[in-house]
Amino acid sequence: MAAVSQRSSEATQPVTAPVSWPPQRRGGHDIGRTRRHSTSLHSHPHILETEYAMPTRTRPVVAWSPTYIANAVAATLQRAADNGLSQAIREVARTLGLSTGTIEEWVSRARTTQTAPVPPGLLACRACDQPMILIQLPTCEQEYLCAPACDRAPLPAETIRAAIAVAVLRRAPGLVPTGKAARAADFAPGAMHRVRVGATGTDLSITWRTEPQQVIGPRMAMAQRLHQARQHAETGNPTRAVEILRSGLLHIDPMCDDPALDTATAYVAALLARLTLGAGDPHAALPWAVWAHRSLRRVLRSPAAPEARAALKVLAAAQHRVGDLTAAAHSYSDLTRHHCEADGPTALSTLAAQATLAVVLYKSGHCEQGQQLLARTITTHRRIHRDHPARARMIEALHRMRATCASHHHGLSDPHSR
Repeated sequence: MAAVSQRSSEATQPVTAPVSWPPQRRGGHDIGRTRRHSTSLHSHPHILETEYAMPTRTRPVVAWSPTYIANAVAATLQRAADNGLSQAIREVARTLGLSTGTIEEWVSRARTTQTAPVPPGLLACRACDQPMILIQLPTCEQEYLCAPACDRAPLPAETIRAAIAVAVLRRAPGLVPTGKAARAADFAPGAMHRVRVGATGTDLSITWRTEPQQVIGPRMAMAQRLHQARQHAETGNPTRAVEILRSGLLHIDPMCDDPALDTATAYVAALLARLTLGAGDPHAALPWAVWAHRSLRRVLRSPAAPEARAALKVLAAAQHRVGDLTAAAHSYSDLTRHHCEADGPTALSTLAAQATLAVVLYKSGHCEQGQQLLARTITTHRRIHRDHPARARMIEALHRMRATCASHHHGLSDPHSR
């Protein structure tokens, strides 16, 4: 029976720490552990001088150990935060003298949901508070170990999976569909926020969610989840789309966690923010809008990419609707600039963002600046887009500004909207 301590808290702790890399040789082929403050990737001797051209995996060698693999994955993910995942895989593979396919396989196993005994992102080491990842050496059983590895031994994945399944069925049996008890661990993120693993696979400290969350498609790939959610949204079922999207992001805290390393996860967060805002809940949408925009700027490597601009538009709108006018003004200013760079200064997208910026400036107390900017925008809009219906709304907004200012004796006259 699992020895599980239960904690009812939503507290989140970021799981970031310097990567302990590279491991040092300690006699023969054993790869030992290093001090966790070491981050150099250049002193490691090449373990294997020759790689096969086909297939793309490096032949397994005795030197590989769970610690070695965990540290390789940690180093890759740390570099991915700055250089992107693909580039990080290439750099670590080159430094270690391994094929990119080998590093990619290790990283994919650590991050993939479909075949994981326990959903990725749920486990953390109680000793060092680093995330625990799935590792499998050739001809060996699956194990979990923190990444980067501390001085603990890896633990059998099946033991941890079974203990978590028992805990879920005891605490939140309603989350597990009928006939799916054998896969109860798949639904753990709906009940558990974090599981810290002690000395054994049954020594678990669980932080439970205050309110269980429904888990839809626990083994669904993120790209598939995005596709299904888009279909539901396009066919008039945004509520179901939001449920599908939220299920895929239960392991992420947008207020604390680092941005996504892949486009699919970033797109899922961006769509969740947009649909939540459209449902009339800007406060719930705002954290995801911030996280999605940061993620897309990172993975796309361009703030002017169409997807990044779309995410920024949602972010600016959420900030506006929650009343954070200063932040909204900065976001709309950035959006105007990015639209201008991508589409030109007179494009409809640029003028629309500029008009909204003018409204936000006015609401934040910059009456004259807002009116002048909106008047100039109307003039350009009339000249370039003669019959576009959006101009009528701009003119109406400008009239309201002037009427309000006149009633407060601000008094600003501008002929641009006539």
